[in-house]
Amino acid sequence: MHAFRSVLLFAALVSTTQTAAAQPLPSAVDIIAKHVQAIGGKEAIIKISSYKQVGTMEFPGMGLSGEMENYSAAPNMASTRMNIPALGEIITGTNGLVAWYADPMQGPRVLEDKELAETKASADFYGNLLFPADRYTTMENVGVVDFNGEKTYKIKLVRKDTGRESTQYFSVGSGLNLGSEAVQSSPQGDTPTVSVFGEYKEFGGVKLPMRTEVTAGTIKFIFKVSNTTINGAPVAIFDVPEAIKPLIKK
Repeated sequence: MHAFRSVLLFAALVSTTQTAAAQPLPSAVDIIAKHVQAIGGKEAIIKISSYKQVGTMEFPGMGLSGEMENYSAAPNMASTRMNIPALGEIITGTNGLVAWYADPMQGPRVLEDKELAETKASADFYGNLLFPADRYTTMENVGVVDFNGEKTYKIKLVRKDTGRESTQYFSVGSGLNLGSEAVQSSPQGDTPTVSVFGEYKEFGGVKLPMRTEVTAGTIKFIFKVSNTTINGAPVAIFDVPEAIKPLIKK
């Protein structure tokens, strides 16, 4: 009887495992909806039109660090200012039409073509918070994988405006977006980039990651946010910098 019972238990286990394995994966849309709810919900998100973040930027492999300010505003404006004592000030941004970048080594330049399109897409304020389906030609749940030590859904996204493909990783448990993979365009060529998001904290009813670790090719940097001000980005911060204006083609 004991042996017979053992066989029945084993058969039940196999049946349960097969049933679980046969269950379809949730759709990418459903997974993203869970993420939106996890960070505060659509109603809370659309009450926000901008934010300002201050913190530090660290380059562990180079022994460099400095202060950083990051501004973002709807519909597609962004401005980032870094001050690295050993290097100087680095600025990048877009007012939704023009995009720019400047550092002490390369000087100022206006971004064009693929860089311009990708910068404008990365500044898509509600697109980055809500992942609305109308921004993409492809939204696909590739499967369940481990990402940064946690079980996640691997979501493939392809944007309509740029054709750029990215992979986003959403926690199976919490629903939060834990990271992404994409290819970043630059004058030096395309660079594979992996971002890891963590330490989510609530501001104005919406949770945002307070720590972002990025590996771009062989370079790693970490952005640690010390404070976030909701609806605190001044409009003038997105004005084209004076050093950029003479470079804009008439």
